[in-house]
Amino acid sequence: MIDEAGRLVKAPFNVNVKNQETLEMLEKWLSDPDYNTVLLREMKPSSKTVVKTNAEAAARFQLGLVLLEEGKKEEAMAEWRKALALDPQNWIIHKQIWAVENPDKFYDGDVDYGWQKAQLEKEKSEP
Repeated sequence: MIDEAGRLVKAPFNVNVKNQETLEMLEKWLSDPDYNTVLLREMKPSSKTVVKTNAEAAARFQLGLVLLEEGKKEEAMAEWRKALALDPQNWIIHKQIWAVENPDKFYDGDVDYGWQKAQLEKEKSEP
């Protein structure tokens, strides 16, 4: 599940409908449009530094979008990498970088979610 800023707040998981807790969470999430808002409100930022860092990451992400639109792909990628270094849990930044580097995984037929999961694991293991 992803918050408004694109940060992954609940990691991808397998849905086992035999697990009552998982089933209840999914039913609540699907039936109550305010449930995600409640979950996000209950989350406490760890510090003001994190909020400032996330704001800078968001600004760099937006700058990257403008640069890409102007045909400056390498400059856009550089801004997105800086943004990702500031906010490494930001799923939207990850996906934007991957989509530009590997358009075949996003725009040719179905989105390859298995590839994305493997990519995320690969990036986690890199120094």
